[in-house]
Formats: sequence, structure tokens, C-alpha cells
Amino acid sequence: PDMYLDELREMLTVASGVQVSVSTVWRALTRGGYTMKKMSRAAIERSADKRLEYIAKISEYNANQLVFVDESSVDRRTSYRGYAWSIRGTKAQRKAFFVRGHRFSVLPALSLDGILHSEIVEGSFCSASFQHFIDGLLNHMQPYPGRNSVIVMDNCRIHKHSDIVEAITSRGMRCEYLPPYSPDLNPIELAFSAMKYHLRRDGEYVRMAMTVMSDEDIFMALSKALYIIDSRDIYNWYNHCGYV
Repeated sequence: PDMYLDELREMLTVASGVQVSVSTVWRALTRGGYTMKKMSRAAIERSADKRLEYIAKISEYNANQLVFVDESSVDRRTSYRGYAWSIRGTKAQRKAFFVRGHRFSVLPALSLDGILHSEIVEGSFCSASFQHFIDGLLNHMQPYPGRNSVIVMDNCRIHKHSDIVEAITSRGMRCEYLPPYSPDLNPIELAFSAMKYHLRRDGEYVRMAMTVMSDEDIFMALSKALYIIDSRDIYNWYNHCGYV
């Protein structure tokens, strides 16, 4: 699907002996309903069997029981917008930081009720800080089979640590794990996209906060971008990923 028009033309010539122009190939594609889109990539390492096993298992739960947890990194470069206005024929350009500066990690728990709990740290989460997050999250959940009673995470090593599993199950909740290389099954990835959109909306302030302001100001800016997400968006993300 990612062949250039001249490559398609050459393939047609080899296969049929017919020689046509690139513009003819383009017209044939457009008449057939094809358009050029930004291509998404699915990991070659992805296992169809493991995805089917996960879908069968997760279908045992109601969507309102599922709480998705994941981590996303943010630095001052995150706040730059990808498009800008410029005079036709000139580059759209601005000065920008190429050095990322301080990096922060945002770790929320997403449910159909909204963001149940979140924590932000400078750098990355470690086993101890993730354990602290889980302990805080469980206070906002209910024992299974109640609402918000099943934590869904990816296969990151600290997510599967025995202490984490014990903390969850000892409180009467459950945990499930996404199949490898399957971010498309995690609605929190769409929440991160929305969060980063809002960071770009407030880009000047976010960059200033990450460069010269206190950690408290930075955490406030990141929290604002995260908690602006509303329940209608979350429902649509759950639906997009196949849970409702």
C-alpha cells in the first residue's frame, strides 16, 4: 500500500506489458476510491493468537469495570505545534528547543467515570513509585465485580511484579494484561494524544513552566491538560478500542 506512483507504473508494465503515465495511474486509483493517507504501523511481532485470547478474556467484563493504566513521558518539546502559518513559497519555521530539558512522566488511571487517579514524577516511574501509585488508585476502585474493579495494563516488567499483583488481588480487585505490541487496544493512548494536544494549546506557558518554574507549576500544567478530558471523549475511546 505504500508504493509510489512510479513504482506502481513499473509493476503494471512488468505484469501486463502496458505502459502508462504516472498521472494515468493516479487517476485510476482515485476513480477506484483510493486516497493517500498517513499510514499507521502494526508491529510485525504482534501475535494474532494472543490478541484473540485477550479479546475473549476481556469480553467477560463490562466496560464500566475496566480501568486502564499506562505511563507517558512529556518534556518541553512536547508543547510544540506541528503546523504554522507562512507566506506561500516560504518555510513555516520557528526557533525551538532541541534539547529536551527536564522530562516528566504522567501516570493516570482511565475509566468510564473519568481519570480515577494520577501521579506525575520527574524522570520515570520505578517499582517503588509505581507501587505508591497503585496503592493510591485502589482507594478509588471497588472490589470485583463492582464498577472500576479490573486494572488493565501492558506487559511492562514493573506492572507484572508480584508485589503489584498481590496489592491488587488482596484488595479484591483483578488485573489483566494487554497482548504484546497492542496499543490500539488501550484507550489511554487516545487520552495521551488529547493531553498532548492541550499541552500544545498552552505551549508557551508549558515551555516556560518546564524551563524556569517550580515543579508545582509544572505538575499543575500537566494535570490541567490531563483532567480537561471529559466522559464523552472517554466513552468514544472505549468504543474505538472495542470495549463498548
